[in-house]
Amino acid sequence: MLSPQLSKRYLLWDFDGTLAARKGRYTSALEAAAIAAGPAFAGTADFIRPFLSGAFPWHGAKLAHPWAGNADGWWSPILAAAETALLTLGMEPRLAVSVSKRSRVDLAGWQVDTDAVEVLEHLSALGWHHAALSNFAPELPLLMEGLGLTGHFDKVFCSGRIGVEKPSPAFFRYAIASLAPGRALWMIGDNPDADIAGGQAVGLSTILVGRGSHEVSLVAETLSEIPEILLKEHRQ
Repeated sequence: MLSPQLSKRYLLWDFDGTLAARKGRYTSALEAAAIAAGPAFAGTADFIRPFLSGAFPWHGAKLAHPWAGNADGWWSPILAAAETALLTLGMEPRLAVSVSKRSRVDLAGWQVDTDAVEVLEHLSALGWHHAALSNFAPELPLLMEGLGLTGHFDKVFCSGRIGVEKPSPAFFRYAIASLAPGRALWMIGDNPDADIAGGQAVGLSTILVGRGSHEVSLVAETLSEIPEILLKEHRQ
């Protein structure tokens, strides 16, 4: 008989855009911090966004960075780009530094998908275990805790803490090895490249979340469709 740990079957979940979302993502967080410093900065998101292009580690070709375990180091190029944007908007230098620091991840503006908790609980009742695998800032575990999601997950694998980004096979293999002797079987996410191609490259089955089609993956338009997909696939 298999031990309880060995028999664990894992679903790997993307976070941002799959389980929860913030409209405008980091750009909106920076704009909100700027507005708190002065209402004149309202409506500046479209101006700010180009300054942030290429600042995040997953924008790079190497899909790796040297800041594993160093949250301040991870944020340093992003906050530098943010400060440049604010200075260009006319913000005083000392205030630009302060506002940029306040823009780091917080709960404001984040919305958990309306089906997420029910689906996670349903799948847990069916015997599945959950782990998050996301390209995100080092604060992801704290954000998930604040959103009430942590209790549904055995582990949270965050690129900002590990030092490598999806779709790098190294990120997936790190998670798979960390979950052993449990078995990671599926990757679920909204990004065809990072989640779907990345998961399939290491032998995971995949479900693409969102409208549209994908030639090499099952597709769920909403999270609520995922339990039926898994039931069907594991009856075969």
